[in-house]
Amino acid sequence: MHSLQKLSLFLMMLLFVYAFNAFAQEMYPKKKPAVSSGKAVYDKQCATCHGPKGDGKGAAAAGLNPKPTDFTDHSQMRLKSPAEFYDIMIKGKGAMPSFKSLKDDEAWDVVSYLITFSDTKDMAAKGKDIYFRDCAFCHGKTGAGDGPGGASLPLKPRNFADIKWMAEQKDGALYQNMTMGIPTSGIACAAKLKPEERWNVLSYIRAFTYSD
Repeated sequence: MHSLQKLSLFLMMLLFVYAFNAFAQEMYPKKKPAVSSGKAVYDKQCATCHGPKGDGKGAAAAGLNPKPTDFTDHSQMRLKSPAEFYDIMIKGKGAMPSFKSLKDDEAWDVVSYLITFSDTKDMAAKGKDIYFRDCAFCHGKTGAGDGPGGASLPLKPRNFADIKWMAEQKDGALYQNMTMGIPTSGIACAAKLKPEERWNVLSYIRAFTYSD
């Protein structure tokens, strides 16, 4: 291969990597999304199809195929990460159009709000009590992984306040980690929790990554 061809190929690969990284950076919130701001956008842009209560029963839902997502369906919500919801919102899917017109912060605000249809305040309140009883000693009061009990563990406790990392995580996967534990991590306390308690804790730690 001639040197000019090699240079062209190198530049094309460099451009691809740059474009991919730029796209990846746009996929994650740059600051804590705000639930209250997300509600305002949702009520204006999304409630007509998804319904004011997020149950997929908006005024326009009857004429759509497939039907709008029911954000109150815990079993379905746990299969997608916040980043996936963001991606669907921006690109569109099925009967849902693209919402590229939304600013990046607005889109993430909406994602943070729609999550609350499934991870309710009641669940989060119960989860808070369990978290401070069983988890905060290692993961810290703010979920930053800086609790005093974490210093002696083989791996540093997970930082649940890491907005990017949490945006990538499905609740189902986080639940599995709590149930099975992570090899060599030292995590043990969550294994003794009942299934409902684990879901409540997950509802609470989600709140570390967005504001009211």
